[in-house]
Amino acid sequence: MTTLRTERDVIEKIKEIVLSTFDMDLSAVSPDAPITDSGLDSMAMLDVIIGLEDAVGHKFSDVSLPRPPTLQDVAQMVLRNVENV
Repeated sequence: MTTLRTERDVIEKIKEIVLSTFDMDLSAVSPDAPITDSGLDSMAMLDVIIGLEDAVGHKFSDVSLPRPPTLQDVAQMVLRNVENV
């Protein structure tokens, strides 16, 4: 189980999950750029969210994200879900 306390922690974890799952390097992707610009679609994002849930050992109750989401949006969603755990 991983402790993700800051937006930066979560963004780095997202990048790790994407690299290991899809062999895609997001190191050059700006946190405020739409994730779809990097080639990830909504199904890929579902895999990323499941990976994040596994990493923190907690199922997220609210996975609502704007369309298209950014890395920051996903990080904020994760932090909302883990702040009361």
